Parts: sequence; structure tokens; C-alpha cells
Amino acid sequence: MKLCEFAKKQTILFCIMVCAVFLGLILSLDNLCMNVFTDVYPYIVSMGTELIVTIAAVILLFLSGQITVLKRKGLGVGRGLLSGLYFLIISILAILSNLFLAVHEGKTLQPFYLIAAFAVYMICIGLAEEFIFRGIVADLLLKKFGTSKSGIWKAVFVSGILFGLSHLVNILVSDIEGVLVQVVIASMMGMVFAAIYYRCGNIWAVVMIHILNDFAADITNGLFGGGTLTDSISEYSPVKLIACIPYIIILFILLRKKKIGSIADNMKIKLVTK
Repeated sequence: MKLCEFAKKQTILFCIMVCAVFLGLILSLDNLCMNVFTDVYPYIVSMGTELIVTIAAVILLFLSGQITVLKRKGLGVGRGLLSGLYFLIISILAILSNLFLAVHEGKTLQPFYLIAAFAVYMICIGLAEEFIFRGIVADLLLKKFGTSKSGIWKAVFVSGILFGLSHLVNILVSDIEGVLVQVVIASMMGMVFAAIYYRCGNIWAVVMIHILNDFAADITNGLFGGGTLTDSISEYSPVKLIACIPYIIILFILLRKKKIGSIADNMKIKLVTK
């Protein structure tokens, strides 16, 4: 396929183009649906758009020759989740604390169908974004830069930056300061997610971590109503940048010398670029 060849020869340009197509689709669908379905619960509309986006992400995986990442077992889901243990713990604690506060404040659960729409929306976000930013972008960048120490760090850095910059689209609907803070945090998170993906070689582990993290970020609005993910983004302040500190520490732990040499085998990459 010509597109696959282009992806191999012009990897960075191709990754940027994939991100642009992905974000363009999200924006156009969101704009269309929000204007047409003005009286529909926001998470139901978002669920519909994300379902379409997830299907589009699978199509892009196929067209770019990356569909095999969905079958790659690597070290397995369990080892992948262990690599992302920090996110699992933080997400679970955030969910439990938010639920406790909501119950303490006397908030009542929304109807089941609205909660279900929220759940599907969160799941689709995790699937679509991981298929694009780890399954295509991070995977192709590792093949381009190779599995030497410098190559891995380059792939982690570039894929993380692209993931972070993609959140700039939220500037259209959220507070500028909040979005810029989110971009920085998302960039660091994207780097850690890429490192977890490289370490375990299993995209489904990262998908699960991503989904749980998104649930934790918006669990109160999703279960009890009163806001949307956009509202949550607007609440981001520079103080939240402190979250980048543990991300940096985790990044160096995941990519330490003792473990970085196993990435080529985990990702099934045979050629190493020096």
C-alpha cells in the first residue's frame, strides 16, 4: 500500500497528518452534532461522535499498516498494568474520593441511560486516542528512531508532544489557561503512556489505564451531572502542573538502563537504529 510506504519514509510528517485528520474529524463531528442535537444530553452526543471516531481510528490503523498492534501480546496486559500501577492507584483513589464527596453532599445519581452514555464515551476516548497516539504514532516513531537508548527517548518525547499538542483543540471551548496547563500535563502523560506501551508491547494495557484515568477525571459529572469534560478542563490551573513531577520520575524508572534493552523484543522490532 502506498500509504504504508509513505508512513515508513516520511514517518514524522505522516504522524502529524494522522493527528490532524483525527482531530479534524472530532471537531467537525462535535460542531455538527452540538448544533443539530441542541436539546440532547451532552454526553449522549459525545458518545455518538466518539463511537464514529473510534471506528475511524481502527480504519486509520488498517490504512497505515498498524492494525497488527491490536494482536500483539508483548508481555501481556497484566505486566502492562503493573507498569502503569501509579495511574491505576491515583485513578482509583480519585474515583473513591469523588464518590465519597458526592454522597456526602447528598448528590443523586443520574438515570442509568445517562450514566451508560458517559461510560461508553469514556471508553471510546481511551480506545480512539490509544489507537492513534500509541498504536500509530508511538509505534511508527519507534520503528523510525530505532530501539537504541537515544532512539527510544526520541520516540517517547515526540509522541508525547504530539499527544499534548492535540489537546490545543480544547481552546475552542475552554479557558485558555486551563487548556495550556492541560497541554503540558497531557504531553508528559503521553510520554509516560508511550513508555508503558514500549515496556509491555501491549496496547490493550495502555487502553485500560487511559480509560480508568479519564473516568477518574470526570466521574462526578458523569454519574451525578452538573457539568461536562469541557467544564473540568476549564478548572485546570498552573498548580496542577505539579502532577508532572511524578510523571518525570516514572518515565526515568520505566526507561532505566536495566529495562530499556528489552523493548525491541517486547515491541517485536528487530532492526535497531544506532
